[in-house]
Amino acid sequence: MPNNIYIDLAIAQNFITVESDVALLDVIRIMNQANAVTREHQSEYGWLLDQEICVLVTTHNSLMGIFTKGDVLRLIEQQVDLQKSKIADAITQPAISIKYSQIPDLATVLSLLENSPNRYLPVIDEFEQILGVVTPESFLLAKNKQTEDTLNNVEAQKRAVLTAIPDLIYRISADGTYLECFSSNYVADLLPDGLDIVNKHLSDVLPPELASRKLQSIKQAIATGYIQSFEQQWNIDGKVQYEEVQVVKVTDQEALTIIRNISDRKQSEAALRESEMRFRSVFDSAAVGISLATVDGQHIAVNQSLCQMLGYSEDELIVLTFQDITHPDDIELDLYHHQKLLRNEIDSFHIEKRYRHKNGHFIWVMLSVSIVRDFQNQPLYDIALIQNISDLKFAQQELSNLNKDLEMRIQQRTADLAESEMRKQQLINAIPDLLLRLKRDGTCIDCILPTIPDKEAFVPIKHHISEVLSPSVLVEQLEVFDRAIATGEVQIYEHKLLKYDEWVYEEVRISPCGEDEVLVLVRNISDRKQAEEALYLSNEKLIATNKELERMTRLKDEFLATMSHELRTPLNAILGISEGLQEQVYGELNQRQKNSLATIQKSGQHLLALINDILDVAKIESGMFTLDLTSVSLTSLCESSLSFVKHQAAKKNIQLQLIINPDLPKAIMIDERRMRQLLINLLINAVKFTPKGGMVTLEAKLADGSYCEMEETYKSKLSFSVSDTGIGISQEDICKLFQPFVQINSNLSRQYAGTGLGLNLVKKLAELHGGYVNVESKVGQGSCFTVTFPYDL
Repeated sequence: MPNNIYIDLAIAQNFITVESDVALLDVIRIMNQANAVTREHQSEYGWLLDQEICVLVTTHNSLMGIFTKGDVLRLIEQQVDLQKSKIADAITQPAISIKYSQIPDLATVLSLLENSPNRYLPVIDEFEQILGVVTPESFLLAKNKQTEDTLNNVEAQKRAVLTAIPDLIYRISADGTYLECFSSNYVADLLPDGLDIVNKHLSDVLPPELASRKLQSIKQAIATGYIQSFEQQWNIDGKVQYEEVQVVKVTDQEALTIIRNISDRKQSEAALRESEMRFRSVFDSAAVGISLATVDGQHIAVNQSLCQMLGYSEDELIVLTFQDITHPDDIELDLYHHQKLLRNEIDSFHIEKRYRHKNGHFIWVMLSVSIVRDFQNQPLYDIALIQNISDLKFAQQELSNLNKDLEMRIQQRTADLAESEMRKQQLINAIPDLLLRLKRDGTCIDCILPTIPDKEAFVPIKHHISEVLSPSVLVEQLEVFDRAIATGEVQIYEHKLLKYDEWVYEEVRISPCGEDEVLVLVRNISDRKQAEEALYLSNEKLIATNKELERMTRLKDEFLATMSHELRTPLNAILGISEGLQEQVYGELNQRQKNSLATIQKSGQHLLALINDILDVAKIESGMFTLDLTSVSLTSLCESSLSFVKHQAAKKNIQLQLIINPDLPKAIMIDERRMRQLLINLLINAVKFTPKGGMVTLEAKLADGSYCEMEETYKSKLSFSVSDTGIGISQEDICKLFQPFVQINSNLSRQYAGTGLGLNLVKKLAELHGGYVNVESKVGQGSCFTVTFPYDL
């Protein structure tokens, strides 16, 4: 709701409201009496109230039209019988009104008036109660009041600025005469005591040189329009005073001079220069490296000792941070101590670290760092002293390396043999295969059975592989031996053997070892073969199951679609006949019959809506549902959706609110009927689950878009949010929301009627538009359902 006193002022209260069945002569008599009262108070309220009184004609508390003095004259010209006419027969102005909440400012009021077909614009509240009427006269009154208040504020701000600035300001004419003085309580010591310079010339107040210089600056500022700035010094009461002067053009005949006393700053600058000279002398002549750096590591200044130590020139080193030249392994320790220094936990720290020389190698340094702070104890910059200790670290490292090398050689020689043997044995134990070392003709040199897991699956070979292979298999394997030796490549094949009255599948790998030997690894792959066969059978069974499931789903969808159509035909007949009975087409009814017919009509409408939802869900799931995309006005879509639930909300005294983001397009391409169906379902649920006196809000806004790689375009997204102050939903129940024929709580099912189809249909309609639905909710506080989808203009 807008909160603007100027808008309230623009809404005139001198209006009359009558019902549409009031006699026309009575209305004219009321208007004459109101005009007489207005003329009596004209001297009190001014000419803005000298306007015609309009009459707002209503029917059943809804605005029907406007009746004015012009309508009276028109009726007289047309020789209408005023005594026999009702006011409803006389109005010609359409019932165009505006909600108070839709008026953000006076500019909107003016635009609405300019576009209105008459000079009267009724204003109503959210409950369509008339608040007043906007007229050109009432708008002008509000606009004048706003302008007057704005001027007063500007003048007050001007006085506040002039009072607060610590400068002396003069208006001076182009010929150098002081016209006016502006000063505040902060201005002191800018002129000799007791000197009043207004209406005096520059040469009467200032020394000749200063007067000439200031007059020249005034002429230059007036001629060019640019601010002229300079500093001056002169003797006031025996004391040298430094001043900063700025000259600003006002008109072609005068300028402003703004004077500030900068004596304290000049003295501070002189003291600072002296201090900097002393520090620079120490800084440049020190034998150790010195660096000044910001708290984030950027060098401010470095001395020549540090440049020589690291091999950089001053210009090269100044653009590097201490992180750039620090060894990566030392940065963490350096930053740890630096953070403690910044937090004022320590005054300084000293560490050994490595800096990278310009030629790429690293040098060891002893780093001592302290911090300089301002008067508020905030860190300004670091001071670091750096001493090269590379020679010392090199000697220490050489000695440490020599000791470690001797110790490691002794340990290595002791452990090599044991480790080699252990690795060999571990490798053999870990192989789940039969390992054979064979001659080219199949003679067994060595046979190693696996320790895990298939020891029983292999038969040990004592002399020759013919002990376990049939003659035909033996011939094939000897041919593979020859091929492996001839090609020098590992040969792999599978075979099936009968062992222990069972068929066993084995994978054989043959690796050549010289010109007369091979290494053979035999692995039992029976389990793998059985798993592959079982997987094949499972896949075949799954394919058959899926086909049957698809068939059953298709039959279900066809059944739902057919039954929904069959049910709607007799139901439409029931609804039509009951409507005819209610209109007493077949004769008069008593009250009990009317109540019974109303129950039949309401139940039939509910059943028809349920059947329509079932039909829509069935169509979508069966793939028979298509969207009818047209260009739709967002404002019209939202307002028509809200109007559908307006009656239900009014019964529970629930306030309905519409928020449309001003950045939204005027129209988008969607299926208007389905999108309205989606919004109405969400609004009905929001009103249903919101207690009396609550609020339901519909908001349309832009959402974050996404880039479509396939189309190489950026897709804009739009979202509709329906939020309420209702009972809310627990987190564990949110996942059940969009399932058909499911309500989240049995208690709610009894308290709030419904089938659970509404939200399922919302989800499916959002997905058909390429979008999605999400939910945010807190128990006892309310819920917010947001539908987001891409859109095309």
